[in-house]
Amino acid sequence: MPAAAGKRSGEAAAPHATRTAQAAPGGNSASLGIYAKYIDAPGAAEGSKAFSPMAARVQRFALQSVARQLLPESRTAKCLRWRAYNQDVKVWKAVEHGTAHYSGLQTCASVWACPVCAAKIAERRRAEVLAAMTTHQARGGNVHLLTLTVPHQRGDDLVQLLALQAKALKRFWDDRQVKAVFADMGNIGQIRATEVTHGRRSARNNGWHPHYHVLLFTGSGVDLGRFDKPQRRDWEVRLYLVWARVCEAVGLGVPSIAHGLKLDPGDKASQYVAKWGLEHELTYGHIKKGKAGGETPFDLLRSVLADQDDKQAAALFREYAQAFKGKRQLHWSHGLKAQLAIEEASDQEVVERLEEGAELLGQLTPDQWRDVLKVEARATVLEIAARCSWHHVQRFLWLIEGAHKGVQVPPDVLHEARQLLLSDRGK
Repeated sequence: MPAAAGKRSGEAAAPHATRTAQAAPGGNSASLGIYAKYIDAPGAAEGSKAFSPMAARVQRFALQSVARQLLPESRTAKCLRWRAYNQDVKVWKAVEHGTAHYSGLQTCASVWACPVCAAKIAERRRAEVLAAMTTHQARGGNVHLLTLTVPHQRGDDLVQLLALQAKALKRFWDDRQVKAVFADMGNIGQIRATEVTHGRRSARNNGWHPHYHVLLFTGSGVDLGRFDKPQRRDWEVRLYLVWARVCEAVGLGVPSIAHGLKLDPGDKASQYVAKWGLEHELTYGHIKKGKAGGETPFDLLRSVLADQDDKQAAALFREYAQAFKGKRQLHWSHGLKAQLAIEEASDQEVVERLEEGAELLGQLTPDQWRDVLKVEARATVLEIAARCSWHHVQRFLWLIEGAHKGVQVPPDVLHEARQLLLSDRGK
């Protein structure tokens, strides 16, 4: 049975840290600096370099707060902050993964602007793609990875660049030579992922770099023995000539033969999918960055989190979010999901699903949730719930009680309380 979260438990002693328990005009203006204190190494637990799912989740909440600051009118600004209609805020724990999460809150389901939603969606989509690949390969098929890039320069308008790229892609798919190559490969369909980086930190700074990764489901009705390196190179050259022609025709210029189009075998396709999506980007972003100094969109959020004066990173993220709003990150060719028995689920459905095997820990009152929001402690509550107990969460809620009414809880006190509670997990 979950503990009753609504009561301020007199028997639940407060952490040793003390707050300034006098109400003060103006309230507590929590800053992003609070989050910066909590993030030591992204994805690493305290005192360890090993990956921690809960530590990674804490970082995602921190980055979501940055996105809220940069996009105050967006759905992301309300995501996991506003309560869902006629629902209570509840905290759940997934015992298998050692993580905690909320229910009863509105979600934005943005794969582009929201680090929290993007991670959950990306993990679901990765599982779908891996299942599709496994099914196709079990039927005797193969999978190739096709990468398409276009010329790009510093100062390119991202919206215009994406429009021209999409126009070139449509001409590429419609080209008879491309269809002939795909037929020769026994291709039954494809999954296309759209990605983008920015080269502001690279030596040459070529600006925005949008590109496509396409998984080709090949080998249907053809001799797989023909899929050797010389044959793959022949297909690659033929496809590149078409890609170069359509890019030039739409005004993008001619992509280089070295980087414009690459056709890789199945092992590269599997490696790409194994690390696909924003979950990997968030988990290992401190280790693996974009090539040649490129930054991913969430790297830009990290830059703002680390330095509030990085106006360039802030402006670039806003430009990116506006340009990609409403676009699909992952596109399956018509009928491919049905052929490979993959269930349809919208991004919104994915983010609203509870984690399997999750247990209800407790419930927050509306005032308690307002206090949590006031001191930017959404991630802290989940971290304490995941690593300690609901009793420890109640102690933290006692500490911040009244914050939304003006009671001052200094960031240093919050940080100390968090550390004390996490170190007290066995008590």
